[in-house]
Amino acid sequence: MNGKNLSGISTKEFRARQQVLDVEKWLASERAGQDLCGTFPFCAYCVKTESDPCARAELREKMRQALDDLSEIAVTEEPAVTEAPNEGTEKAVESAEEEEMLEDSLALQTLKKEPPEGYESVLRYRRTFRSKLIQSGGAQDLYTELKNTFSGYAGIRSRVTQSGENFRVGGRKIAKIAIGGKTLCLYLALDPKAFEDSKYRFTDVSDKKTYSETPMKVRVTGSRSLKHAKELIGYLAEKFDLPNVGYISIDYRCPYKTDEELVRVGLIRLYTAFVKKKK
Repeated sequence: MNGKNLSGISTKEFRARQQVLDVEKWLASERAGQDLCGTFPFCAYCVKTESDPCARAELREKMRQALDDLSEIAVTEEPAVTEAPNEGTEKAVESAEEEEMLEDSLALQTLKKEPPEGYESVLRYRRTFRSKLIQSGGAQDLYTELKNTFSGYAGIRSRVTQSGENFRVGGRKIAKIAIGGKTLCLYLALDPKAFEDSKYRFTDVSDKKTYSETPMKVRVTGSRSLKHAKELIGYLAEKFDLPNVGYISIDYRCPYKTDEELVRVGLIRLYTAFVKKKK
């Protein structure tokens, strides 16, 4: 069961997984100096009277998480929820997005009725991470692969924000997926210097305060970079001692929607900005 799709599991596989979990629980209890049975996330789904209860409870937890993820990524007819201030202050991932932040600042001037001399008002689009994902089929394919890979490690929780999707263990952010331009970008809490002479292609963004927790930036553009990204996620899991429990394969791809449709559901925000007139 380790590292593969859990959608169809035989009794034999449940038994094997139960044995692995028994060992993991015992080792964790030894380290903690107390019996930790009943404290793991999947314990809330345990039915002690059934065979291989931990393995089956773990599967139920994964299914619940998968359903939550589906409901979160789905586009509804309700306006997008405004994120918490600490999340909303995150900067965008590419220079194009940084320009959008500057444009947002200029948009504050629209509180005036008329643009200042030498300026004109123009309509701008503020695109969220979800809107970019919906309008990029290629990015959706890569995102689905990465999202499923993260879901295969115990203890990881994710949250979609305006600028991307953050992955956390406890209170610490260990990864982020964002879209810069049309490119899917993965940010990891790995030391770039440790991979300087490796086969992996990445950018060290540790000089930017926004990415102090996730200083390794990987552009995921195709099958090769996707394979490398998955390997790096494996190193990330080792760093944080996250057991690979396998995953339920979920298709996170969404039907394409036009700008007008995304504006209606709040995933694209229109605003007016003042820009200098062209001479």
